[in-house]
Amino acid sequence: MKKKFIWSIIVFVFLIAFYEVMFRTKTVTYVGGDENWLIKINASIVELNSSYRVEVQYKGNEDIEIVNFNIHPHYETGLPTLDENGYYIYECKNECNYHDKESKLLLFIIWMEKNDSVENMDFIELKKME
Repeated sequence: MKKKFIWSIIVFVFLIAFYEVMFRTKTVTYVGGDENWLIKINASIVELNSSYRVEVQYKGNEDIEIVNFNIHPHYETGLPTLDENGYYIYECKNECNYHDKESKLLLFIIWMEKNDSVENMDFIELKKME
């Protein structure tokens, strides 16, 4: 009787672990910003496949000529170009990095406004939303 009970518990724990890995969707959102920028990262992992979406919005008044940024721990991004509304959106839909252990990420951004030869630089902390 005791052996059957122990095996039942082991099988039950195994089924829960299998469900967590294979069927449960895990998501995480990081948000941050300052007077010029608003950044949001939505990442998810379904089964063993992960994806994420990085949204960068320019809130300043000037037109932007060049933007370059990195997010650490590293979320890969393409070469950014802001649309006419000041948005940059990058999506990775298959086999992407997925980070949810950190409570904060750090965004390093460099941008140049049109008709200005000076590069602007900023560090923005992104906080994990619960």
